Amino acid sequence: MAFTKKPEVKREAKAATFIDAAGKDAAEKEDHRGKKPVLLRFSPETLERIDRAAKRNITSRAAFIYSSIAEKLERMEA
Repeated sequence: MAFTKKPEVKREAKAATFIDAAGKDAAEKEDHRGKKPVLLRFSPETLERIDRAAKRNITSRAAFIYSSIAEKLERMEA
């Protein structure tokens, strides 16, 4: 029986991009909308308050934090 070379599997574009980015650190990565990741630290009590407020507004924690910051910036710049 003759052995043949294993066929080469072509990666899809999204998969290739994901795999290629895996070796980069967070400072090098930007998501597809041009946003950069940021690490925030909150006390457990503050995080619980944020989660409750996000739930009341039927939104995610990240969306609540983002919109809260946007609102604050609008008020400061007005």
